[in-house]
Amino acid sequence: MAALFHLLACREEIPIETAALYARLDGIFVSDGYGYVVDLRGETREVYHLSADTCVFDKDSSASLQHILKPDHVFETVDGQSFAFGSAYEPHKTMFHRSAALPEACTTPMPNTPQGNYDAFVATFAAHYAFFELHGVDWLQQVSADRLKVTQSTTDEDLFALFSEMVAPLADSHVSIEAKINRRDFSFNPVTTSLSRGAIRRAAETDTSKKEVVLAALDDYWTQGVAETVLAGQGRETAGGKMQYGVIDGTIGYLNVLMLMGYSSEVLFPDTNSLDEAAEYHWINKILDEIMIVFAEAEVNAVIIDASLNFGGNDFMAREIAARFADKKRLAYTKAAIDGAGAPETAVYVGPTDRPSFDGPVYLMTTDSTVSAGEIMTMALRALPNVTHVGQPTNGSHSDVLHKALPNGWTLALSNEIYRDHTGTVWEGRGIVPDIRLNIFDETNLVAGHPVAVATLVAHIKSVLNKPQ
Repeated sequence: MAALFHLLACREEIPIETAALYARLDGIFVSDGYGYVVDLRGETREVYHLSADTCVFDKDSSASLQHILKPDHVFETVDGQSFAFGSAYEPHKTMFHRSAALPEACTTPMPNTPQGNYDAFVATFAAHYAFFELHGVDWLQQVSADRLKVTQSTTDEDLFALFSEMVAPLADSHVSIEAKINRRDFSFNPVTTSLSRGAIRRAAETDTSKKEVVLAALDDYWTQGVAETVLAGQGRETAGGKMQYGVIDGTIGYLNVLMLMGYSSEVLFPDTNSLDEAAEYHWINKILDEIMIVFAEAEVNAVIIDASLNFGGNDFMAREIAARFADKKRLAYTKAAIDGAGAPETAVYVGPTDRPSFDGPVYLMTTDSTVSAGEIMTMALRALPNVTHVGQPTNGSHSDVLHKALPNGWTLALSNEIYRDHTGTVWEGRGIVPDIRLNIFDETNLVAGHPVAVATLVAHIKSVLNKPQ
């Protein structure tokens, strides 16, 4: 048997452990929710996307399956009839169950024609997107109105424009369309933040690109705003430029979290496929140890966690930060896939750690540029009694991103999970509302108001700390 694994690994160019896993699984598996079908019969390595009676063969995922379905992400049941797939650092997993045959729809996948791509597109959103009602979109009516616009002569450019128009009302930062047409890259994401809207307007006013405006605003925020003004040049940057921290006025600890991934890399925006979760877990805790020790040595009376601009990342890293301020194990949130047949909610907890921590008052700053895992950190922190949430509502994009493919190779991203905070509240779409409202970003001034907002919060904290008990 070992010789077979070596042979299989060489032919498929995959690690021996992965070849052994596939040999044990050997068969067809269908996910509970999420719309995945994996065919591992013999030497077959195929991935399909199933949406009701529509099925799409995913050529790219099939070719790279060994980089996705890896032994450290697969947890097999004893009877071999099912396996859970997901990060070892996340309690929520996707369950796959053995099937005697491919679903009927996958025996004749959707054709790569304008109509075939349209049908796959609308079926994917109909089966998996969780928040049509929240955004006031009648998808069936939208589909009915647009179907006649697609004919055999519809160009790729026109099809992309139609798809973009259909999902534009979904103000969801986790919705996107990516395409390559005539060797050119096309992408669409709904605009969901005041900074994005302001950047678009400023770019038009100054005859520059939105990218240039965004990069200049990021530098203003991170360098002039946080490093030079908030921390007065006395702070420290760490995690490859993804965190800054220091002490304000000798009494208040300050931690700015720009994103929740890539702490094991010195690159600001690393390739996520190159990141090792064990290394990420190690580095975020090593860095948090250093920060908590600095705060302890300074004998700070309160801590500000500034996630005003947070690009998201990994949920488990968000919880590692919250754990440094937890008094006991508490429910942080629950999550469940809406497209899973009876799949239960997963309860996710945050609890104290024996590593350096802080048990005093904590103030969390957010805006609508606090996105995804930044919002999961917000939920985890808000479950703690010593945390006060200050600023503007978060973005309201909580679900993990569900990636899907169309017959022509275009890729879709959408939200299929519902997160509920520790009180059972769903904040998707509207954003998590702070306890204390404080203006931080706006469309006109972009990030210019951030240092003033921090100074206002510092003054508030001092007044609270100095109040007679």
